[in-house]
Amino acid sequence: MTPLDTLAPDQRAVLELVMRQGRSYGELSELLAIPERDVRARADAGLRALAGDPAADVDTGRIADWLLGQQPDDEAERTRAAVARSAGARAWASAAAERLGELGGTIPEVPAGDEPPPPPVAPRPRPLRDDAPRRAAAPAAPRSSRLGGAILIGIVAVLVAATLLYLFVIRDDAEEPAAPAAAQPTATATPEASANDIVLQAVGENSQAAGLMRLIQVEGGGVQFAIAAQNVPPNQGREVYAVWLTRDGGKPRRLGFAQAQVGEEGILTTGGPQKGDEDEFPQWFATYDKVLITRETKASATKPGPAVLEGTLPGAAG
Repeated sequence: MTPLDTLAPDQRAVLELVMRQGRSYGELSELLAIPERDVRARADAGLRALAGDPAADVDTGRIADWLLGQQPDDEAERTRAAVARSAGARAWASAAAERLGELGGTIPEVPAGDEPPPPPVAPRPRPLRDDAPRRAAAPAAPRSSRLGGAILIGIVAVLVAATLLYLFVIRDDAEEPAAPAAAQPTATATPEASANDIVLQAVGENSQAAGLMRLIQVEGGGVQFAIAAQNVPPNQGREVYAVWLTRDGGKPRRLGFAQAQVGEEGILTTGGPQKGDEDEFPQWFATYDKVLITRETKASATKPGPAVLEGTLPGAAG
């Protein structure tokens, strides 16, 4: 397990999309349907989790913006000069840059200073349960955060533990994962698909992709969905995966984009609905025919791109 595997999924998603796809905070704000300040906060929290606690008076948010290429040239030069003047800032920036190097992409060189920098404070150990996805939060941020005001990362974690352990991994001795904390919506993990599950099948004869879409009722009577899949082709270039609902003769409806890239391991996880769609989502689910997982290159896509997975919704039988 690498240090990146200990990050909360939303923090890792932001860092990966910036470093591997060259996305800006503004693009990610539109992609994830959250304010740009929240994207920036996730980037800062992710780097703090990777690089450890900085010395006093070190502006990690500003340094994170600089390392991730999110500042205009004049501001980036001012940040570089500020880092050069501060031993503590140089130490933290060097540790953060080293961790970002695991993601590839271009990282500015941390300047040397006259004063030897103190060693950075090592990240605090984060206990991990054997039966749960490995994630952790930055010291200054919640363990899991709200994406688009709708889906909690904890729900996706429960789905992943339930579907990947029981449906995709041969483990006769696997135990059910624990439910999220009381402040989060809860879900029950079972080995079999339930009436609230939509099996996602590969599109194309040569594809081995398979997945599950699970509906989860939350406190207050709302309904959310979570999706997990395996053997999904890794994202290429600026490509991301999107979730769509479709029906014959009707306009397709995009439910959102996957919050994290699919890497060589081929695992896709995402959830929703997006902020503002919470009330209408149950009606859409009941009246549309299919759910699609597609490849997209534009955040403004209005119709599905090439499909990788598809599932039949209950409304298709009506």
